[in-house]
Amino acid sequence: MLDNETKLIQRLFLVLAAVLIAGCAHGPRTAGLKQGGFTTVLIDPGHGGKDNGGTSGRRSAPFLREKDLTLDTAMRVRDILNHAGVRTVMTRDGDYFIELDDRVAMSNRLGNGAILVSIHYNATGSSAPRGVQTFFWHANSHGLATRIQQNVVQSTGEYNNGVTRRRLRLTRNPQIPCVLCECAYLTNPAENAKAAQASYRQLIANGIANGILQEYRLGDQGIPSVPEIWAPLSKGSERRE
Repeated sequence: MLDNETKLIQRLFLVLAAVLIAGCAHGPRTAGLKQGGFTTVLIDPGHGGKDNGGTSGRRSAPFLREKDLTLDTAMRVRDILNHAGVRTVMTRDGDYFIELDDRVAMSNRLGNGAILVSIHYNATGSSAPRGVQTFFWHANSHGLATRIQQNVVQSTGEYNNGVTRRRLRLTRNPQIPCVLCECAYLTNPAENAKAAQASYRQLIANGIANGILQEYRLGDQGIPSVPEIWAPLSKGSERRE
């Protein structure tokens, strides 16, 4: 027969196991998924306030402003990630302007364990360009950019303009992994008409969020690495995003 001390230890072990099992059952759906190396996503809706960003212009109807679409899409991404148990922070949650360098400073304050995803819509002087494109600069952001690009293209079925390495203030300057996704061309009549629909913006948000969640679970597993490239900080005088 077991002595009283041994029985007590066994009972305590069973109680502890039950508590751990219950905690797992009711915890975040992404609990324990740490391979991506981050726990917080800073979501940046491009432009805002005095800065409309790109517009659909006279060639495309309805008339759309980039700043409105980025905020709507960002809030949809936030809701998906929050539902999955991932902590999110927004650079803005309304129609007001934040300087790019202040967005960078916000990301740097979050520090290790955070990533930055900046959401934009494209516009150009021609109605022909179309598709999705994701920018990155740092080597540690390549996997995140790749996953977001693949998932947005898969979710929307739009033309794949690929992942591009470009030194922007929101891809070069933050000290955390950071990417910028151009979701569609407002100056392309077909894409502008789609972007006007909430259901289509939800498809875009699904793609961005799924790419983030894949990186959260898998890290850069299965994605070819790229070398780090040194470059000075991007400045406003360079007329870059």
